[in-house]
Amino acid sequence: MLFPGLLSFAPTPCPAEQAPVIRSIAVRGNARTREGVIRRELLFAVGERLDSGRVAETARNLRGLPFLGGADIRVRVEGGAADVQVEVEDLYARAVTPLLSGRPGELSYGVAALDYNFLGRGQTAEVTLAHDAVTGNRGEVAYGNPRLFGSRHALDAGLQVGSEGHDARLTVSMPFHRLSARWAYAVSFQDLEQQQRRYASQALVEMYTEQTLSAGLYLSRSCGDAVKVRPELRLTLSDRRFTPEPGYPSGPADRRRVLPSLGVTVWRPRYETARFLFDLGRTEDAQTGSWLSVRHGVSLRGLGSDRNFGFLQAQVVPTWRPWDRGYVFALGLLRTSYGRRGYFNLFAIAGLSVYARVGESHSLAVRGQWEAVSRSEEGAQLLLGLEGGLRGYPIRRFDGTRRALFNIEARPTYFRHRVFVLAGAFFLDGGAAWAPGRTAPAWSAAAGMGLRLGLSRVYNSPILRADLGYGLRDRAWQLGLGLGQYF
Repeated sequence: MLFPGLLSFAPTPCPAEQAPVIRSIAVRGNARTREGVIRRELLFAVGERLDSGRVAETARNLRGLPFLGGADIRVRVEGGAADVQVEVEDLYARAVTPLLSGRPGELSYGVAALDYNFLGRGQTAEVTLAHDAVTGNRGEVAYGNPRLFGSRHALDAGLQVGSEGHDARLTVSMPFHRLSARWAYAVSFQDLEQQQRRYASQALVEMYTEQTLSAGLYLSRSCGDAVKVRPELRLTLSDRRFTPEPGYPSGPADRRRVLPSLGVTVWRPRYETARFLFDLGRTEDAQTGSWLSVRHGVSLRGLGSDRNFGFLQAQVVPTWRPWDRGYVFALGLLRTSYGRRGYFNLFAIAGLSVYARVGESHSLAVRGQWEAVSRSEEGAQLLLGLEGGLRGYPIRRFDGTRRALFNIEARPTYFRHRVFVLAGAFFLDGGAAWAPGRTAPAWSAAAGMGLRLGLSRVYNSPILRADLGYGLRDRAWQLGLGLGQYF
């Protein structure tokens, strides 16, 4: 028997006691990646009985590694023994790559030297030098090790220094590495200094420096098989200070928060294997199982916080597959705090996205979304423009505390090669941003086209994006550059 890729065993599987015993495991196709890096991801071993679910999950996990472009697992059964061959494809994981986003006249650019497979061990190392059109110059070094000292623990560390501050972070964690894993945890620390800005009609009206020291603890237990139930405990500590820049009004009040919370996530692990759905060419393992999460916590002066209040977050993501090659993802999110004077720091999203494969390599994507912020302690706002869902307009063309948008995008594929894929986009965008009681919604629209270049043999299979949109309200063209599909 031969089962390439995501294994599909006979419709009526053998009982576990009749399944063949794994006699040998061979790894093929890896050049730079050490064989031990591949073997440590295997969820089966020599001497165990062959389990189709574990083999399929292993193939999916291997394809999810950014330095591998594909993973096929082939099984040959003779009598009561099974020989397993794991075939992988190394991607170019070392690169000096340009960074480019924004529009002419307000362009962010830079260069990053990185290795997503450092020393062939699956670790990440990155050095970045960049210029942001708004925040200025910055430099960053980062390192990640998903298997610290060969264990299931992971390390992520980074340091960024720029014209407007710095960001030092460190996280040690143990994620759920397989569906049957029972425990996960994370401990994190961050020292952050950055400048925050608020705009009105594209003009800067408020700017202040935010200094934050924070730490966090996360612990979760996973229960169930067909449906996963994952209760979790979180503890977040933060000390935030705000200093207004000269010539601008005072910023938010300083605050210290100690936030314990309890939550639960319920989801159905279900995956669909596809191509040319979200990416360009690589095998995609789309997570199509619906899920729901709820979290509630408190802030108490008795624990060291500056005020007493409660907070709640609820998120639901139902998914459907109404027709072959068609997927629908809905999103509902509510996050708010509440106290004696009512609610504050409210943030809400409601959205619906539809993705459909057309033919062998083309696709159609549609998105509609509504967002709201209210009574924010920091005066948060929603911007609408080139980077907010409305191409054809400047980045901060519209602002408010409500935002609604829709996007329709046809994604034809023009040329396919082993190393790259050339594709396009024809789009229609629409949206509005407003502040109830101050401004009324005024809908704007844009239409245009773009090019996509998918690099199939490069780490993480990136997509280079260029869009040229015409804003019907401003009667002007805007060129937008970036990475990945627009949505």
